[in-house]
Amino acid sequence: MTRDKQIEFINELTLNVTAGLVADIEAGKTPDTWDGVELRQFIADRYAGCIIKGLLTGSRRRAYNNHIIVNDL
Repeated sequence: MTRDKQIEFINELTLNVTAGLVADIEAGKTPDTWDGVELRQFIADRYAGCIIKGLLTGSRRRAYNNHIIVNDL
């Protein structure tokens, strides 16, 4: 995937997640008592839901982990 396509993918994914989170808040689905702690967990849970489970396995997972470590990402 080209760098431009990578950037486009990340922008679209994050904008969609953000729009969904904001829509839930505007619809009154979150309690007023939630502060940064609960909202951080809410955000993390929503992003976790975007993961395609089981896709990154075996040698591809090891290569990914190695790249993250080597490049301090």
